[in-house]
Amino acid sequence: MGNLLFNPNGRIARTRFLQGMVVLTVASVLVVAGSTMVSNMVGFINLLLIFPYICVFGKRLHDAGTTAWWVIGLWLGSMLAAFILGLVFGGFFMTSEMVEIQEEMSERLAAGDFAGFMQGTEILSDKMLPLNILTTIGSNLILALVVGALKTEPRENKHGPVPGTTGPSGF
Repeated sequence: MGNLLFNPNGRIARTRFLQGMVVLTVASVLVVAGSTMVSNMVGFINLLLIFPYICVFGKRLHDAGTTAWWVIGLWLGSMLAAFILGLVFGGFFMTSEMVEIQEEMSERLAAGDFAGFMQGTEILSDKMLPLNILTTIGSNLILALVVGALKTEPRENKHGPVPGTTGPSGF
């Protein structure tokens, strides 16, 4: 698993890619939950997940015979997917109490009460945890399906042999 998550070189097949995505999705959900339930500082652990995501996506892109620089586009796509999922499903999670909290937060911010505003963001963050988990899982699932659907380049390429083989002859 260490080579999958921490080595950006080489190629990986779909099944190995999906294994990596499951691990990274679970880790991301734990970070989202931890940053809400424990401390916002836990959210900085997400920065530690950037490199494993690059490794997993990069090797799958290598397997398709393309450059891992496409990971940047995937990252932007992930943010867009999470935003859209938040818009689509946000209404299911937004209660009248949460709308009142948002209004009070706006009033406090306009009055210069930054501490009260931040307190409101913490309360709202707790209440939006299910939506945050949904958008994390959903955006990872969308990207996993898109990148996982890429066809394996059938021959050895500059990134290595076809996954599951040891060299160009297949032995």
